[in-house]
Amino acid sequence: MKVAVLGAGAWGTALAIQAAKAYPVKLWARDSGHVSGMKKARSNPKYLGDFNFPDQLELTSSLDEAVLSSDVVISSVPTSAFAEIIQKIQTIDPNKPIIWTNKGLEAGSSLFPHEIIQDYLVNKELAYGVLSGPSFAAELVRDLPTAVTLATTNAELSNSVAKIFHHGSMRVYLSDDISGVTVGGSLKNIIAIASGISDGMGFGNNARAALITRGIAEITRFGKALNASEDTFIGLAGIGDLLLTCTGQYSRNREVGIRLAEGKSLDEILSSLGHVAEGVNACYEVFNRIKHENIDMPITCEVYRVLTNEISAKDAVKNLLSRSLTTEN
Repeated sequence: MKVAVLGAGAWGTALAIQAAKAYPVKLWARDSGHVSGMKKARSNPKYLGDFNFPDQLELTSSLDEAVLSSDVVISSVPTSAFAEIIQKIQTIDPNKPIIWTNKGLEAGSSLFPHEIIQDYLVNKELAYGVLSGPSFAAELVRDLPTAVTLATTNAELSNSVAKIFHHGSMRVYLSDDISGVTVGGSLKNIIAIASGISDGMGFGNNARAALITRGIAEITRFGKALNASEDTFIGLAGIGDLLLTCTGQYSRNREVGIRLAEGKSLDEILSSLGHVAEGVNACYEVFNRIKHENIDMPITCEVYRVLTNEISAKDAVKNLLSRSLTTEN
């Protein structure tokens, strides 16, 4: 099994390192200068420090080379580039199985990756899927225990892709709920911003626990509206990923919330992060969808109002606390 990993950010690089411990891997990056630097260092100091690449990991800035030399493509590009990369892969080899790892919705269309890919498949029978779960790149490359969910359209693809990553400190659990796994990974970033706001304002553990619990209720309601399985949201791609993103020190989206609570502007925060915080765009796009689909998501709505400067972080908390008495569902 030969593997192509597209996108040499932190997570793409971590997955490439993990895969290359067992299989030949080509890691692709768009920037030839970045590729040259990684070839020289045999690491990715720009995004992942000085963790050395295994011998089976090769680097390339040629997308054709990466796709044509592989049996499966793992796409770890940001959601903003997902449609473009799928179109290019389909032009190079329309029969190449694709697994994506990005979490978010496309700006403007408000589509999730599993909805985007349907628009660009030349071969409508192509096997594809999503890899998601509570996983920080900085911990995986340190060989710290990591568990994720792999959901695909094809059992044979699930088994072959799982073997690429399921070794050493990484475990892979299988699912067929592509919609649920994708939604869970995308919407948890919005709740993480809310959790960061709460932490930044010093509201303590009770508030964080309440936000996480009510957050998974919102995510589940949204997922069920897209015919996702409710069980998915009590697994790794649901509550597992949400817990990590709302509490972990590497969470970019939680950091956005913390800095918003400090009174910093969103533009200032995003320009200083150095990495993509998918929760910001996801919040805009989910808000657009729930307006038309009549799904009750109060935390998401308050985060949206903070991000668009309609209200302050403090007022968002007040609004959530002053909501009418309701049942827990």
